Amino acid sequence: MNAKITTKITLTSLCNAIIAGFTSLANVDDAVVGGQTYKKAQMLAPLLAYLLLPPMTAVAKVAYSKAVASEREAAAAARAMVRDVIKPYLQTRFGKDSTELETFGLAPVKTPAKSAAVKAAAVVKGKATRKALGPVTPKQRKAAKAQLPPKPATA
Repeated sequence: MNAKITTKITLTSLCNAIIAGFTSLANVDDAVVGGQTYKKAQMLAPLLAYLLLPPMTAVAKVAYSKAVASEREAAAAARAMVRDVIKPYLQTRFGKDSTELETFGLAPVKTPAKSAAVKAAAVVKGKATRKALGPVTPKQRKAAKAQLPPKPATA
């Protein structure tokens, strides 16, 4: 056999050529290979069976691709609904840190723990600010607050 069977197209072409060749052999009904006798129909049956399958797999592949695309679209819509509507609603209803969210498969929001380095930096910054501004008495604080514009009334 000189032809390499590496692709569907190659195998399909080979099967078609063999079927056409065997069909044109009018006087051959049996063949003896390796001490075993094969009928012409018996030899061609696997080739004919194979030739039916590539078109079917092509159709199945197209259907699969469409199903995967539909699944991706539905997953994107579901993620958006959870992210933009359901999660905010449940967090508003029960609270962001409520364990009630676990009932719906959502994790409560954890407050981030500040490291010792961050706390130490805040202390240093606070001392530097106090040193730069100088001591402020309660009267000075009250006078500074009086100069601020009033806050708008909330409903």
